[in-house]
This record gives sequence, structure tokens and C-alpha cells, in this order.
Amino acid sequence: MSNEQNTDQQQFWQMVMETFKSSQLSIRQFCKQEGLSEPSFYSWRKKLAKDNEPLKNEQKDTSSSAFIEVAMPRNESVALELVLSSGNTLRINSCTDSQALTMVLSALCKAELC
Repeated sequence: MSNEQNTDQQQFWQMVMETFKSSQLSIRQFCKQEGLSEPSFYSWRKKLAKDNEPLKNEQKDTSSSAFIEVAMPRNESVALELVLSSGNTLRINSCTDSQALTMVLSALCKAELC
């Protein structure tokens, strides 16, 4: 697996964990609702916790948002462009995984950004 794919997966699962925390569902219910594998959920939860251990000793900035602004280079192969009620634009290329797109849209809706 390439480093870029691993980073994409890590970002995806970080978003999944944030969405889960606000869902008030059990892990089983959440995974079923979102079409996720429970073993994958547990595996990534453990991996992300291990990756974030050094951060536990650092003081957290409580004023920061759960979302950060990311500037992406414009890509001419954009298949779909969504303008969110927040004013942000979500550009989705034609080779985007439908499960990842479903998770992103679900998180955006739960955060009332669309």
C-alpha cells in the first residue's frame, strides 16, 4: 500500500471515529448503519489511539474546530462539485470510492454543513 493511500485511509478512519463519538450509537449499531466492518473499526481505533499517544501529554487547543480548511489543487477531472450551505465546495473525482463518499456526506450532514 502506498504512503498516500495509507494517509487517505488514516484520514478516513479519523473522520469515522469523530463521527462515531457524536453518534451516540454502540459500535455495532454504528458500523451496521455506516456499512463498516466491526473488526476494521476496532483495528483502526487501536491504531489511531496508538498514533495519538504522544499528543496526550500536550495541552489541547479547545478553541479549534473539528474541521480544518484544506486547499486542494484544482483538478480538471472533477466529476461532481457540491457547494455546501457553509459556502465550502466539495469536489469529487470520478474514481472516488462510494463508501468513502457516503461517510463524508454523512459526517457533513451530521455537522449540519449541507
